[in-house]
Amino acid sequence: MDNDDDSRDLPDRIALKAEVSRQQVLEVFQEYGLPLASSAALPRPISVSRLRVAGDRTVEPRGAFDTTLSFGSGLTALVAHNFKGKTSVLELITWCLRGRHRDDLQGVVKSWISQLDCDAVVAGRALGFRLTMDHGGITDGRILSAPTIDALLDLREADHDLGVTEVVAVQDAAAYGDAVAGLMLDLLNLGRLENASTQAASGRAAHGWPAYFGALYLPVGGDRALLGDIVMGGLAGRLLQVFVDLPSAALLTRVKAIRDSRAASAKAESADVARLRARQAQQYEETLRQLADAHERLREITAEAEPTESASSLAATVARLGSELLEAETRLRAARQTHELLKAQRQSDEKTLNNLRESAVARALFHALDPIACPRCEAPVTSARRAAESAAHSCAVCASSIALVNDEDGDRIEQEAQDRLKASQQAEQAAIAELTAASGNAQVLRQRLALVEDGLRLAEQASQVGERADLMAFIARMEGMLTVLTPPDNTTVGIVDDVQRVLDAAIKLLETDGNRASASLFDALNSEIVEAARRFGMTDLDRVKIDRAARLQVYKVGGPREWFSNQSNGERLRLRIAVVVALLRVGTRFGLATHPGLLLIDSPKAEEVQDVDAIALFAELEQAAADLPGLQVILTTADEPLTRRILSRSNIIAPAAPGGPLW
Repeated sequence: MDNDDDSRDLPDRIALKAEVSRQQVLEVFQEYGLPLASSAALPRPISVSRLRVAGDRTVEPRGAFDTTLSFGSGLTALVAHNFKGKTSVLELITWCLRGRHRDDLQGVVKSWISQLDCDAVVAGRALGFRLTMDHGGITDGRILSAPTIDALLDLREADHDLGVTEVVAVQDAAAYGDAVAGLMLDLLNLGRLENASTQAASGRAAHGWPAYFGALYLPVGGDRALLGDIVMGGLAGRLLQVFVDLPSAALLTRVKAIRDSRAASAKAESADVARLRARQAQQYEETLRQLADAHERLREITAEAEPTESASSLAATVARLGSELLEAETRLRAARQTHELLKAQRQSDEKTLNNLRESAVARALFHALDPIACPRCEAPVTSARRAAESAAHSCAVCASSIALVNDEDGDRIEQEAQDRLKASQQAEQAAIAELTAASGNAQVLRQRLALVEDGLRLAEQASQVGERADLMAFIARMEGMLTVLTPPDNTTVGIVDDVQRVLDAAIKLLETDGNRASASLFDALNSEIVEAARRFGMTDLDRVKIDRAARLQVYKVGGPREWFSNQSNGERLRLRIAVVVALLRVGTRFGLATHPGLLLIDSPKAEEVQDVDAIALFAELEQAAADLPGLQVILTTADEPLTRRILSRSNIIAPAAPGGPLW
């Protein structure tokens, strides 16, 4: 029975479907930092204006260079012979905008560069990416923000007269990558993409801006991913859902990742429980077997000779003391555990009181949270910001000033902490007393049992009588062990709890909402993909069908259903470009925030078999870039004659001298 009600808000709908309370839903979402509502996505266009590369080349032509390349708003073709810097232009743009360079950027090329500047417009904001490098490593990384892209020309530092400000300033490659990733996700209104992972300690892997950038710099034709450059973890589908702006797509991604992570943990826990139960069952059965053997032997020797009255009495005492010692040992273990817990609480209370006495900020935040990351962008709260919180009284998360408590409130807070410490100290002392008593009792019983066992051995005159006493003592011990051991349990370990029910219900509801919203979107997307792919040269294409997982079914005229992975390298490249063009067209039609519109394509002609295929692709790429204001294409090719013959409205960048380097 479908008990969903669209008139309710999301927490109520989840609670109704999972058959839990609304409060339980809110607690689960709060525990995992999940938002309860999805905000509408904002437009996220990216366009590159300029790239400046300066340094000293160590191969011919040797010497210093300082080259600036300008890119048009439509299609720009980088034309040069092979190994003359075409691909490295794309890789250097990627380094600036992605925050980290790809493995394709050669180390020797990086070693030539001393300054790398890139000007781009990101979601309507003019940004200047400025890198200073030494031996291939970043020594200074800055990002400038300006009112217009022209204001950034020739600037490498902030200029308040021109309205140019500095939004990022770091001194190493790792910090630059983190800063770019955070800034781009924020400006483009993108969330981290999560998927379950057995490699991560949390069971979930998070993918940030570099994963999104894989949908801008298209992979070579042979790659299997339709969208992006990461095949595993279903990231292609997650990118597609973000780019078609499906309701709650990012939330659905996170909930699924959490659900999958919990399922993996529960599976591992079930396996551990099964192994423990197997060992317990084996130990239980072995104890039963030994006890049965001891009883059988006792019956045999009892029939042969009866022990003296004194030996029999001592044997009974041994059995009784053995049982009492087992209980005393159990009590001693419990007392040790209780003492350790109360000791830890007392130490925590002492630390809290010391912090309150030493820091006014600690008083102000006495009952507050102690976050390790920003709840909005998940950027970590650094040690420097924590130090600033204590020294400058500024919040380590939002940098707002912290209002300090007055002396009277501070005294009250300190007194409360003292009361807590006193209570925990008293509890610890009581635990110590209980531990001391339990330890003493167990020691006394051990000594008494040892004395009685010695007496029993001395009292036994006949070997059978001694064996009988040993058997009685052994039987007493085995029976005591049986009271502790757990009988075999064949019940199945369940992994479904209220949290799991909430997550499962949320996934079903979010998928239902997404399916309702996506029906018309995906119909339009399929039509646009076919139309674009045909213009790019796939004239025998009949229809396609793409799903939310970014799996593309391809139907050619008169042929059976095929998959994207079955297509040739050239066809895969055409389909990738067609998907981006279709996303932009559908986004314009439906008013959606979709693909950023920047496409970097390295040597598309290399994927073609005949020039006629490349002619169709180049011509239609130029037309698509002209028709879609939000599309900017930067491609490379070594075929200058073909490029100049086909492209008439595009920006063509070629070396200053024939056969020379592009920069």
